[in-house]
Amino acid sequence: MKTLKRECVFLVPDRYPLMFSCGALILMIRTFGAVVLLALVLAACSEAQVRTRTGDFVTTFSTHPLVPERRDAHISYNLDPSNERFFIHIPADYAGDEPYGLIVFTDADETVTEVPSGWAGILDSRHFLFVAGENSGNNQDTNRRLGLAVLGALEMIKRYRVDPARVYAAGFSGGARMAGLLGFYQPEIFRGTIQNCGADFYKPVHTVYASSWLSTTGQPYGVFDGNAEEIARARKVRFVLITGTNDFRRGNILDIYHGGFSREQFQAKLFDVPGMGHDTCDGPTLSPQHSTSSPVGLLIRIRADACDFATEGL
Repeated sequence: MKTLKRECVFLVPDRYPLMFSCGALILMIRTFGAVVLLALVLAACSEAQVRTRTGDFVTTFSTHPLVPERRDAHISYNLDPSNERFFIHIPADYAGDEPYGLIVFTDADETVTEVPSGWAGILDSRHFLFVAGENSGNNQDTNRRLGLAVLGALEMIKRYRVDPARVYAAGFSGGARMAGLLGFYQPEIFRGTIQNCGADFYKPVHTVYASSWLSTTGQPYGVFDGNAEEIARARKVRFVLITGTNDFRRGNILDIYHGGFSREQFQAKLFDVPGMGHDTCDGPTLSPQHSTSSPVGLLIRIRADACDFATEGL
């Protein structure tokens, strides 16, 4: 009588499935216990669901913390992924058969429930994934906010097919300032920034347009701590600064761009949008149709495409 060997297939927190014979499965249960094995299977199923789901959703990453090869003292790398929630947008046509870009967004608020208005169609057409950490608003510590962005980027790169040359830090207001810091502190991951209504530089700049250099909480605005090594690494990053004629931070951003990034010859581009207030830029500003000088295009072009400069050359 011919015996049929049954096989059980489990997805584990990796890119490939592992196959176990029923005998091996029984051995695992005896060795590790049914409870531990069940936890492994449930975690694996969760990981697989995250990788295959498209659209907008909120999830956690149930794995050990991922850390980059080079760590920066300004960033917290000890966050527990299972305790952190991330909003994710995956274009409907993503199938994993080609690499996509990735935008890692930090907001001023604690909760992100959707991509910024007007961005979804551009993310989809430009083949970008999107991730934003929750509990990462202006009331959180800077090192935590930066750590969540790094964690979100590494987890997305692990689970999806991401082009490492097209990973960008983006944000709004205080979150835009975090995006700028990531360009200095973790440029091995973030190749460009899209900073909506927020910016800093590593030294004070000459005041031409700004009326105040204080934040809304009365703290100094516009200067961060950067050493020579961090400054040198950031010269490979493309910085996109976006403001508007009705943005109360416009004067600060103009001074930081002209007196800082431009004067010191960083790869940077300013978008001063008529009528735009203190807000994220709209779709036409982010990536005008057929334009190679928008933020997306500049990022794409510096391979030409505020996404073209940040993505310039991608």
